Amino acid sequence: MKRISYLFVLGLLLMACKREVPVAIDSFRMQFAMPEECRDDIFYAEQTVNFRGPAQYSFRTDARGGVDIQSLIPGIYDINTYIEMSGREYKALLKEASTLSDDARLMLGVSLLNRRIFSAEDLNLQILAMQLSDLVISKVYYSGTKDKMDRNYTVDGYVELFNNSDHTVYADGLYLALAESVSPAAYPAKDNPDSIYARQICRFPGAGTDFPVEPGKTLLVAARSARNHKESAPTSVDLSQADFEVKLEDGSGNPDVRRLPIVSNSTAVQYFNLLSGGPNAVFLFATDEDVVNDWPEVYQRGKTSGERFRRMHKSVVLDAVECLKKPAQSDPDVNTKRFQDEIDAGYITINAVNGYNCQSVERRASRFENGRYYLVDTNNSSTDFTVSNDPTPGKYDKEGLQ
Repeated sequence: MKRISYLFVLGLLLMACKREVPVAIDSFRMQFAMPEECRDDIFYAEQTVNFRGPAQYSFRTDARGGVDIQSLIPGIYDINTYIEMSGREYKALLKEASTLSDDARLMLGVSLLNRRIFSAEDLNLQILAMQLSDLVISKVYYSGTKDKMDRNYTVDGYVELFNNSDHTVYADGLYLALAESVSPAAYPAKDNPDSIYARQICRFPGAGTDFPVEPGKTLLVAARSARNHKESAPTSVDLSQADFEVKLEDGSGNPDVRRLPIVSNSTAVQYFNLLSGGPNAVFLFATDEDVVNDWPEVYQRGKTSGERFRRMHKSVVLDAVECLKKPAQSDPDVNTKRFQDEIDAGYITINAVNGYNCQSVERRASRFENGRYYLVDTNNSSTDFTVSNDPTPGKYDKEGLQ
């Protein structure tokens, strides 16, 4: 009897193991459509498409811009594909003439997060054309750290901008902003396809050419305090040489650092309110409109008091990075993203729920050429950014960014 029982149990175990082996999905097609402004004879041909999930795959599109997938393990995947081209190259693909500059940089592609693929169902995806900004957000340090007494230290946050082009650009008149960050999300992108709701908006001063940023150089914004924080917290950062400090008035804080004023604010806080654990949806934008008088302020849906957020159209955004909060026992919830895919198709997060671990999120370098770095920019923070344990501003030659 015991021998029969053992054999029976062994058989059940073998059957259970066999059932756990996933059955591959066979024969479905993924088809990519070029932007509607492109000619009908232009296809997304001979381009790489990457799948990341239960398994990793790389496919190549055919001459008609599609992929015939013969076998794929079912599961939840992040799908990403993109190509870069100049304005001159892109204009050659269009049905009609365009005022786009020949020197403009564009990224054509599409990214999907957490796409469920459990059956042989064809996928039809629209390629997006996005003009890349010369000035990009390269580092966001928001986690904070511990001071000499092992207390939480959160006044050392900063945002760094980087000129990723080959010509001088000017920060004059640009806006640095934070999207709303309440929990649960007040205005997630999934429910707002065209608008972004800002919690804070800062505007760089200048008449047009007062604040140049040379190719490969940076502009450092102290979110709260432009001083050498290493004096209080050895693992922190030195912001005493920051270009700007977000503060109430000139002469306060570090009197030698110029003020970056807040022009729209949902609270009484007079600094750039980066949250130590996130979320922090940081973005750079440009507009000729009157932000305060032309753009409406709205309460959270269903409320008539509390914070009011400034609503704007997503088309004004130049660059953005979505920093989601890391849950204790799961992956970040992509349904809380405040940025649409064409603004930031991915996200990044530090490796702590509440922060205080001295980590920054930083844009990777794509190459070192002619004595300077060029940074990755595919409008997808999941691939463009990484987490660094060395939040030193201005440093791009460190391990992990290459």
